[in-house]
Amino acid sequence: MNYEAVEETIKAGYREVSSQYRSDDEIEVTTANHQRINATLQRICVSFPHPIHALEVGCGTGRNFHCLTNVEELTGMDISEDMLHAAETDPVRKETISVKRIKLIRGNAYLASFPPESFHFIYSLGMFGNGCPVTKEICDRFYDWLKPGGMVYFNTVDFAGLPWWYRARRRTRDFVYPMLTRGLKNVLDERESRQPWFSMNRPQLEEVLRATKFRVFQVASHVCKSPLWTGRHLECIASKDAA
Repeated sequence: MNYEAVEETIKAGYREVSSQYRSDDEIEVTTANHQRINATLQRICVSFPHPIHALEVGCGTGRNFHCLTNVEELTGMDISEDMLHAAETDPVRKETISVKRIKLIRGNAYLASFPPESFHFIYSLGMFGNGCPVTKEICDRFYDWLKPGGMVYFNTVDFAGLPWWYRARRRTRDFVYPMLTRGLKNVLDERESRQPWFSMNRPQLEEVLRATKFRVFQVASHVCKSPLWTGRHLECIASKDAA
């Protein structure tokens, strides 16, 4: 997959909607879905007996900054300069943010580089799906960036929660694809590569995780009901072995 090309497509899309995305923050933070995520983030943060360094991958406009506690330094990474500008100047509920230091960087998680064992906690919420697949390689990157005993928390779109017509069409496509000519395969591949969209079922995500360096992980599916999107998310919490 050409992550550079996908990055440019996604950046162009976010450039047009960054102000609307920031407005949507005000809606999303009032939902039960966000409140549950908020509680999970806080629970993980306070599970460490000391202030931590955290990394948010795909931080967007800073929707989740206010959820963190016990965080000494947060690095927020996103591919969009427009999103990062909003996160720097006007993150949602900024008056309640308790993080001592926030460092924002433009970067692509699939291509970025951090020194090994840089963070106690890595999280990514709402990134996997739109052009961003959950792969063994990205999970192993997270593992390497974590300190011993560190934790990762991310979500991705649950295939089981998508509309029936989409699931039927996708299953048909996957069944027919191996029987197509090379030319037709190239046409489909080129069409999907413009802005690929990914979803997984629970067994698929667990299969990916079993192939990674993580040995301890749990996956759960949660209903997401919001004025912005209704469906299901798979959520994963994984931990790195302590030294």
